[in-house]
Amino acid sequence: MTEYQISTSVLEAIVRGSLEDDGRLRIHSPLPLMRTHSVEVGVEDQECRVTVHLDARLGEHLPSLAVEAQQKIIRALTQMTGLAVPAVDIVFGGVFPADG
Repeated sequence: MTEYQISTSVLEAIVRGSLEDDGRLRIHSPLPLMRTHSVEVGVEDQECRVTVHLDARLGEHLPSLAVEAQQKIIRALTQMTGLAVPAVDIVFGGVFPADG
């Protein structure tokens, strides 16, 4: 069997890509001097755990958005990598206007 590794940056790109077509969500952009990452991915024993910091469109139901985002992320990572994804933690860091 061929061994391979997937870099963290690739996993982060898959997470970002899984949400890019949803106009109700944006990846949270921290302040420039903050040392936080909007997408955090860890892999251990063929399992991928994810924490994503998001902004939501004002007026949206946050619990429903979180569930949908989790499902999209899990589906994308599983399909593209074959890794199990037992946990996707969603952290809402902000909101944005419905017209913006």
